[in-house]
Amino acid sequence: MSPVRVYGKAAPQPAEGSPLLAGLLVSIVIVVVWVGLVYVTHNAVGVAAWGVGGLLGIVVAKSAKPPTKATGALAAVLTLVTVLLAKVVLVVAALQPMIRQELANDPSTLTVLFLIEKTQHKSFSPQLQATIDARPELVADSTFFGPGHELRQQMLEEAGAAAKASSFAERDRLVHVHFDRFIDKLGFWVLLLSTFGLLDVLWIGLGMSTAWTLGQGRI
Repeated sequence: MSPVRVYGKAAPQPAEGSPLLAGLLVSIVIVVVWVGLVYVTHNAVGVAAWGVGGLLGIVVAKSAKPPTKATGALAAVLTLVTVLLAKVVLVVAALQPMIRQELANDPSTLTVLFLIEKTQHKSFSPQLQATIDARPELVADSTFFGPGHELRQQMLEEAGAAAKASSFAERDRLVHVHFDRFIDKLGFWVLLLSTFGLLDVLWIGLGMSTAWTLGQGRI
């Protein structure tokens, strides 16, 4: 019996997905959602790193044909990169604006900022400013009693009154000026490292471990 010949094009095989591309796309979505969540809740949500590892592990495994140890390693690396990228974006896009907003609404901080501003520009009331200019030793006096203490109290009272009477735009300007100077002195990397605590390291480790396992197709 002669073999039957089938003419025409063979059915196309489904294209294999790219685990790397799928993982990168999901990573971008995760970073955006994570930053938005932190900005809304004012909570770092460190435990999310564990969930990131699980999600990336599943996505990479589903995209691989078949999943292997290599895809598990890829998922673990993507987890680490995603968390680090999220932290960087958090510092730039969420953490600094959040801190500025909180400082602009904190009476104690505003009093100190207006005290600095008035001292730099010599803008206290005429009588008080005249005393400050004539008696600089009183300003430098750090005792809790006596003329120096009374003078500092007057300065704080005027600074506090100015803070209460100021508009939000003025408060925001002062916070921007002094906070940005502080950040410049502190350095971006110091601020970034401050977002990592012991629990953050634990969640990242668990996330990478979960990604390694799920990325190999093991559930």
